[in-house]
Amino acid sequence: MIWTKKQLAEALSVPVNCRNAITGKVEFNSKNVNKGDLFIAMQGNRDGHQFVSDAIANGATAVIVSKEVDILPKDQDKVIKVTDTHVALEELANYKRVNSKAKFIAVTGSVGKTSTKESLRLMLASYGKVFASRGNFNNYLGLPLNLASIPDDTEYVVIELGMNHPGEIAKLTDMVRPDIAIITAIAEGHLEFFNSVAEIADAKSEIFNALDINNGIAILNCDSTSYDRCLQNIDKLNMQNVKIFGTKEEADVRFTSYELLDDNTVRLQYVINNEKIEISMNMVAERQAKNFAACFTAIIALDLEIEKAVTAITKFKPQTGRGNIVEIDKTGHKYSIICDYYNSNPESLKAALQNLAIIPANKKAVILGDMGELGKDAIKLHQAMIPYIIDAQAKTVILIGELMSNIISLLPKDINIYHYPDTQSLLKELDKIIVDEELILIKGSRFVGLEKAAEHLGVVNVL
Repeated sequence: MIWTKKQLAEALSVPVNCRNAITGKVEFNSKNVNKGDLFIAMQGNRDGHQFVSDAIANGATAVIVSKEVDILPKDQDKVIKVTDTHVALEELANYKRVNSKAKFIAVTGSVGKTSTKESLRLMLASYGKVFASRGNFNNYLGLPLNLASIPDDTEYVVIELGMNHPGEIAKLTDMVRPDIAIITAIAEGHLEFFNSVAEIADAKSEIFNALDINNGIAILNCDSTSYDRCLQNIDKLNMQNVKIFGTKEEADVRFTSYELLDDNTVRLQYVINNEKIEISMNMVAERQAKNFAACFTAIIALDLEIEKAVTAITKFKPQTGRGNIVEIDKTGHKYSIICDYYNSNPESLKAALQNLAIIPANKKAVILGDMGELGKDAIKLHQAMIPYIIDAQAKTVILIGELMSNIISLLPKDINIYHYPDTQSLLKELDKIIVDEELILIKGSRFVGLEKAAEHLGVVNVL
């Protein structure tokens, strides 16, 4: 159960006459509405009130509106009238948070947010009913939508928080009021909007603002370059409980070993509560193994037995576009594609190239797109990737975008280098370039649209 009539009336302080309870989710895109959902007509680029009939046709149990809408008489009882639908969404989110008995875990960071959220969701499902925020709905609109969709019987809630500017995380964490807050890592991902990585660390540290200073638990990555800065920010809040993960001796959960057993299997080793833990599982990148350490830290912070989490994580599969590997057999040419094109920044690109370097293949290729939001140091940060490109031993390097063009002259002459202004230009010649490669890494920022290159090479369901 998501919402009863009584709960909706209490949350919104208006009459509610819908015949059935909300059993699905809360949604503001009519195209995504399914049977049992609650549709909220939001004013964005388009007015959601224009799509109320579509939402009802798709199965919405009720619709929240702030003005008159033209619908069939038989559907009038589904309409919930409020003064402001944006305020209504926040009221629904707040009602859920206040009345939920679940433990709330909030996750942010420059890299690894979504993967950590999904890994933690998988682990926590072994202990009870878990709700994790949808996709990358992690901003001022997506967050309340997620909170408003939490089922009443949920025991664990994992929420991802994103940001581009100072103060955003503070507002989001006030909505979540987490019991546990995690920063995965800090990197140069938002330098277009900040003067330094230290400022990014300060903004990300806002996630700790709403923690209870006595009972809340902050979780930090001791390997992150901004670890000390984040720790200082926590100290200012007088937080009593801090747990850390990483590769250093002082970590509560220590990641100690990553070993490639064969083309498809890795062995990971951790020290958790002074106990050595070994995990063999399908291929994941080392950076993902480090994200698991953050999740294990949350598990021990919740006083849960670690064994169930260890068993659960062996079933982990990277999300589409976030490091999943797809095997392709195209007219007799068999190759593997590392689909990591959902987003990119220097830290995640470095990690992806390091991962590529350790995977054995006779002929490798990389398709690399511009990294966005890097500000005045964008060119320098792109050029800093050159050693990792070389170490990956790719015979073919395909670069997309104006920023990537700045590394062409600095790459070794024995590499086959191609450059295109955009992905569409690449597609016209891609089949001539990728001929007998065995392993291809595709990575770039979201705006580059490199999923089109993956699709061209045979990947289906690219996003």
